[in-house]
Amino acid sequence: MGETSWLFLLIGSFAALGAAMAFGTLAAIMRYHRTGTVPGSDTPGELPRGRMISLWVRVVVGLGLFGYGVYWIERTGIF
Repeated sequence: MGETSWLFLLIGSFAALGAAMAFGTLAAIMRYHRTGTVPGSDTPGELPRGRMISLWVRVVVGLGLFGYGVYWIERTGIF
C-alpha cells in the first residue's frame, strides 16, 4: 500500500466514524421524539434535559468529524 492509500484509510476512517456517530445519534433522537422511547428501552420515558443536550452535542461533534475528514480528503487530493 502506498502512502496515499494509508492517508485515505486514516482520514476516511475519521469521516466514517463522524458520520456514523452523527446519523446514529440523530436517528435515536428522532425515534425518541416520535415514540417517546430511546433505543434499548421498550417503555416510554422522559429524558432529562442534560441527556438531550449531550445527544445533540454528539450529533454536532459527529458532523464536525465528518466535515473535517471530507475537507482533508478533498484538500490532499486523494479522492
